[in-house]
Amino acid sequence: MSRTHNKTSLPRFSALPKTYETLCRLHMPRTIHDGIELEAATEIIDLMAGHKLTKDQEDYLTTLADLVAVYEENHIDQLPKLKPHEFLAAHLDNIGMSATAWGKLIGIDRSTASRLLRGERKFNTDHIRKTAEALHIDAGLMI
Repeated sequence: MSRTHNKTSLPRFSALPKTYETLCRLHMPRTIHDGIELEAATEIIDLMAGHKLTKDQEDYLTTLADLVAVYEENHIDQLPKLKPHEFLAAHLDNIGMSATAWGKLIGIDRSTASRLLRGERKFNTDHIRKTAEALHIDAGLMI
């Protein structure tokens, strides 16, 4: 098996393996050495983010996210910190999730979700906790 996968070879989320072992056959979690491996891991993370996961899928996603975080800490120039609403809007765009879908995911209406993402309202602790859990992101990015 090659170090990376071809983007078009990734299945849709509904066809994604449910067990850790079969997920590892798709992409073996390992130390990330370069941008190509980073992109491969990130594509899988983006594919899985925001979905209801099995325990094995959660463990796999956490492992990949930890590996990406270590690589980014050591290899990516520090970017200026985004405001919480800017970060979340960019992240949702990255994973192809609308404000409406994100709102439904965390239990808020469309207009509240839009105001939060435009920075017209501040996130409360419930918004932050539910978003961090649902999207498997660090809550500190939204503070």
